[in-house]
Amino acid sequence: MSRRVRVVLLSMIVLIGLTATAPSASADAPNMVSGSGITVTGWRWITSRTFEVDITTAKVSANAVIGPHRVRITLPSNYFTSGTTRFPVLYLLHGGAGGNSAQWTTGGGDEERITAGYPVITVMPDGGKVGWFTNWVNQSGTTQNWADFHLNQLIPWVDANLRTIASKSGRAIAGLSMGGFGAVRYAQDRPDLFAFVASFSGAVDMGDSGTRSVVTEQATQYGFNANGPFGSPFWPSDGAWNAVNPLNRAARLAGVGVALYAGGGSNDQDVLEGTMRASADRFDAALTAAGVPHTYWMYGRPGPSAPYGCDGGHNFGCWNFAFLDAMPKIMAALGGGTPPPPPGFADGDFEAAGLGPWSCTGQCGADHGAGTSHGGTGNGWVRNTSGWNDVHQPIAVLANHTYTVSAWVRTSANNNAGYFGLRTASGTVVGETSYARLDAYTKITATVNSGNNTSLTIYGGLWPNGGDTWAQFDDVTVSG
Repeated sequence: MSRRVRVVLLSMIVLIGLTATAPSASADAPNMVSGSGITVTGWRWITSRTFEVDITTAKVSANAVIGPHRVRITLPSNYFTSGTTRFPVLYLLHGGAGGNSAQWTTGGGDEERITAGYPVITVMPDGGKVGWFTNWVNQSGTTQNWADFHLNQLIPWVDANLRTIASKSGRAIAGLSMGGFGAVRYAQDRPDLFAFVASFSGAVDMGDSGTRSVVTEQATQYGFNANGPFGSPFWPSDGAWNAVNPLNRAARLAGVGVALYAGGGSNDQDVLEGTMRASADRFDAALTAAGVPHTYWMYGRPGPSAPYGCDGGHNFGCWNFAFLDAMPKIMAALGGGTPPPPPGFADGDFEAAGLGPWSCTGQCGADHGAGTSHGGTGNGWVRNTSGWNDVHQPIAVLANHTYTVSAWVRTSANNNAGYFGLRTASGTVVGETSYARLDAYTKITATVNSGNNTSLTIYGGLWPNGGDTWAQFDDVTVSG
């Protein structure tokens, strides 16, 4: 497409929503049975991939304040059809101030879409309204031993009930805000259990006075003793705070992959995210000083045009944004293979009826069963004697992210001006690879950085060279 001004007609992006229909009766839920100190009392499907289990445990009270005790679990889409295949597990922790096991699915989180296509089981346990993923120092008649429950009961219970990879190489943990602290704290407590940890706006410096104020104020808000989770926040009685402070234990994450995310605050009044950002800055420095490899993205205030509308604040627009970026890193640590394509991309093999989600500029189409495909029975094509001709499809992308797009291409003998790559909605080429005569199907690849864009269009086409010129496309892929 690197010629003069082109007139490009682009279709609108259509992001297909997740269905909420339950599986058929032949694909029932796994038989989640009691064990490891956990008693199962019931279960229900939430969506076609996520189910919820009601449980009780002596480690944590279930009362009007803490609420019923539940665990949500999202299965990979092929769990029931994959035979004896075992899957890695991501433990995904919710935030405080009333958060629960539903927060990452129906409470603002987009966990199902973000994990779609990855071979991973996601486990989202309750962590208490203000449980803080710890065994409370002052329980005041209400049992809250969250660390014991999660580390000593939940993990072996999950491994006993599901086809998991029951080792460090098969586990990761992540969380938001309070859960970001919990994820890092648990990985530091038990680095033998987790291969990767990610914190999204996590409270990773428990020595911070603002963080201590939030913890004590939220405990009081829900009717608990202000000093319940970690004891008195004031020196010299603040030993429990210091004992679990991630900042003081950075070296314990040696051998664990680490990713930190925080924003600059959506505005000057976003004090909470500003506190988390300052904590993440200090933890980043502590990890560096301890020689622990890690990634840290302080994404500031990227603005509402960023994926999920992240404005740099303490909200799900940014937590989903961070989780989406973290998933390839998590899966790389878990040996999860190639990441799935970006949301909105489909039918790269042209097997759908007609052109499926693809559209035309100039003259194009799809052949089915004609014996002209690279794989399967379908392929796309363009053919003309003049003008720009392509097949194209819009996709959602992360801003400032690198993608690799590829396709198998075959052309007529007279082609000398073919192009394959990504462009903006206005037709500006972001990155592409040219190709000339290809007598047999040949793999064409373009590596492209998305820049400030959150949607791009993948295309393959050509400029005819003064005669009948054609190209065929098949097995298009997008990864990044």
